[in-house]
Amino acid sequence: MQRQRFETFSTPRLRAERLTAGHFDDIRAMDGDAEYMALLGGIRTEADSRAYMARNLKHWDDYGFGLWVLRDTEGRVAGRCVLRHLEVEGTDEVELGYGLHTPYWGRGLATEVARELLCLGRHELRRPSIVAITRPVNLGSQRVLVKTGLVYERDVAFEGVPHQLYRSVSEL
Repeated sequence: MQRQRFETFSTPRLRAERLTAGHFDDIRAMDGDAEYMALLGGIRTEADSRAYMARNLKHWDDYGFGLWVLRDTEGRVAGRCVLRHLEVEGTDEVELGYGLHTPYWGRGLATEVARELLCLGRHELRRPSIVAITRPVNLGSQRVLVKTGLVYERDVAFEGVPHQLYRSVSEL
């Protein structure tokens, strides 16, 4: 597989920077926030956060893309976003994902980031299809995915938990 390099990118209101080991405290703050993690599987322990970081740093090493930390125009951490390989029921997919700290909810930032991720997935990674998964109760994320141009495909189980799979087929 050709390795891609797009370690930073920007949207009109956010700047994304490639995950590094130096972001541990930022990731830990998100992982320990019950409201932030409510629809992402619940809070993680410090050990779980370290394992999450290791997996995502390895993904960057293996593929040249992965998880980014999002900063607002003042430089504060606003959240994170991701393009990564994800096995869905035995099929290797590339997933887009996002999570914002609660003060950033309701401003259209998730849609802004998801659209940029979809563009990167199509044009930089040359993937004809990008997916996203979300819990059935996460209506806000479902609205973001639809606004981004993904469509509901089917219910799936991911790590033993019911999710909905959304997919976009590119115009490549």
